[in-house]
Amino acid sequence: MNLFLRLGLLGLVVAGCLAPTVVCFGQTDLPPYGPVFLQDEVATIGITMDPDSADAMLFGDIDYAATNPFPAILQYQSSVLDTLIDTIAVRLRGNTSLFAPKKSFKIDLNAFIPGQKFADLEKLNINANQNDPSILRAALSWHTLRRMGLAGSRTSMVKFNLNGEFMGVYVNTEHMDEEFVEEYYDKDDGNFYKCLWPATLDYISTTPDDYKFEVNGRRAYELKTNTDEDDYTDLAAFIDVLNNTPDDQLPCALEEVFNVADFLKVQALDVVSANWDGYAGNKNNFYLYHNPQTGLFDYIAYDLDNTWGIDWINEDWESRNPYAWSTEYRPLYDRLMDVPEYRNWYTYYLRRVAQEYAHPDTVAAYLAPRMAMIAPCVDQDEYYPLTFGFTPEDFDAALDEAWGGHVEFGIQEWLTERLYTLEGQLDAEAAVLIAHEVEDNAPVLDSLRIRAIVDGGGDDLAVTCWIDAGSGAQSFEMYDDGAHGDRQAGDGTWGIKVPIAYSWTTVDYQVQATSSAGLERWVPCNPVTVTVGISPSDLVVNELMTSNANNVSDAFGEFDDWVELYNNGSYPIELGGKYLSDNLSNPGKFALPEGTLAAGDWAFYWADNDPEQGAYHAPFTLSSTGDEIVLSEWDEEAELWIILDFFPFGQSEQDASLGRFPDGEDYWVWFATPTADATNNYAIILGGDHLDGPAPRTMGPNPSRDCLRWDGPQASGEVRDAHGRLKHTFERASGFCSEGWEAGVYLITLDDGTRWRWVRVD
Repeated sequence: MNLFLRLGLLGLVVAGCLAPTVVCFGQTDLPPYGPVFLQDEVATIGITMDPDSADAMLFGDIDYAATNPFPAILQYQSSVLDTLIDTIAVRLRGNTSLFAPKKSFKIDLNAFIPGQKFADLEKLNINANQNDPSILRAALSWHTLRRMGLAGSRTSMVKFNLNGEFMGVYVNTEHMDEEFVEEYYDKDDGNFYKCLWPATLDYISTTPDDYKFEVNGRRAYELKTNTDEDDYTDLAAFIDVLNNTPDDQLPCALEEVFNVADFLKVQALDVVSANWDGYAGNKNNFYLYHNPQTGLFDYIAYDLDNTWGIDWINEDWESRNPYAWSTEYRPLYDRLMDVPEYRNWYTYYLRRVAQEYAHPDTVAAYLAPRMAMIAPCVDQDEYYPLTFGFTPEDFDAALDEAWGGHVEFGIQEWLTERLYTLEGQLDAEAAVLIAHEVEDNAPVLDSLRIRAIVDGGGDDLAVTCWIDAGSGAQSFEMYDDGAHGDRQAGDGTWGIKVPIAYSWTTVDYQVQATSSAGLERWVPCNPVTVTVGISPSDLVVNELMTSNANNVSDAFGEFDDWVELYNNGSYPIELGGKYLSDNLSNPGKFALPEGTLAAGDWAFYWADNDPEQGAYHAPFTLSSTGDEIVLSEWDEEAELWIILDFFPFGQSEQDASLGRFPDGEDYWVWFATPTADATNNYAIILGGDHLDGPAPRTMGPNPSRDCLRWDGPQASGEVRDAHGRLKHTFERASGFCSEGWEAGVYLITLDDGTRWRWVRVD
């Protein structure tokens, strides 16, 4: 081969399939490539399985081989990791590629052993990309998306062996599933839809189940997470807004449910790379993730091998008008093109992709070392020529020359033609101000963190958050310096942390962005209302236990964590619509069973993560090393959580409970005699070492503004905030003062083991 000389890589030393380290580009909040997706080495993935099973998979019934999980052993070998994993599953993957001589494979780590993972991955896609003489087009697309800061599969080049036989060089491609969502998003419990042909996003009805229609035995919009609920309400609502909102109201309405800017970024790359098999081109190959952090649907590209000059349908993609990418109506594309502001954003992204992310020099810098790295592997790959007759010489020429047939351009040849044509097609440059993805960390009790992504196209920016707690809006300057909850400095994410005043229970906020070009944008169009404090309630958490070894068992004979509630009021309280959780940021973990709690009565629930054991078993446990308990209510009309009670606590002793003394009062102590589902008023209180010690103290005032005092002998101890951070220590004192401290919830621990929750107000 003359590949090294042709790429100007004189002096490059390749040993086997290895090459020198390749510099890769990372982006904020994108997971690192890690040991499974090496960028400077061709790892080896070996599968060992029963020979008859291997024959059935490779030469038997295709439908069976593509759906049946065959038992196998996985070995992954590289210079940084050598591991053997037993009892995994392997099957064929793909659609038309199922019939190709060089197969693609799906490796499933947890098909037979639930929860089994490899480097936090449950599945691997070993893709032949047999229609691409370079093998690298899909990897180039994924890499470019990641450089643009967008969610996209991690990839690496691997050799694949089956029962000791070298099957060829492959692209190891990250599988998109719940693990993918967990890696790429702050919150991973939203609906994740795989959208395949004919996923037009056309309106059908307001009935969610109407979007569960099937084509060729699978749903066009296939829910991949939360499948037990199988609830398409969010998708139906998004499609309704997209299709039925009047033109003049579309931007505000759509930006409340969809991440417009990131979709336009992906579409810009689709145009430059000629991804005709995505949404706008072929109503195919994309995911939608309903991101709980922002409340928006995110568009995620998928299946990117038919790109960079590959064409199966005889269209002139190199000269296709970027503002009319499809010959058929696509509401998500066409409606956006009709909004002048969005068209300006799109034009700006097209220029950025062409000039930065997909510039020929940038593409060459990615491809050249990888082609050099896998060239010896291609030489040894006996399956590489079998589908289309590709030769090692075709691999050599894949950057600069068309192969013919469906490969109409070499990759660099494609870029030359596409970028030249695109330059004459784009609208005139216009100033842009793009502000989107506004998010917060509510519900919170101490500090509200607000973020927004803002891009002024190079113009100077000023970003302000306006917060109204009921007495008029206050302005808070936002920053992109890495020190204000804004992720990394200079990454385009602006943030601010606002201390919560004691009197605040909910606030409204809105972000204002202005640029030196004279543009201004408010996002979202309408202020967001969020929960930032506790709304006093007669229903309170009254007692809890986190290390139950011998105290009280459930109907199954298990000694589990538990939580007790108490009605501290004079009237019955409906429990339906109220929730318990061990995480303030996810208050809706456990819906209390319907019922009424009488005044002065208790309600008891197991925190055992065994919801299958009954309605009174919550899907979480409490940590004996320290945790928190949240009691909340969902306000359907306001669409926000109301926090009724919150208590953070520290390490506990075995068979000791933590409770209010007396019932319902804001004075928490450790009980040597837990009183599950009964009054705390006569419980035996633990002393300093939880065995004996001084009588319980009283503390006050609580809440208070400046100083806190307690009775009894002087004591030493510490004060921590709601995040567990040490705020203050004291020696032989009867109290302390808190001048200059932020308002919020604090946990005080004396050296005798006494603990209090204290609320500091402004």
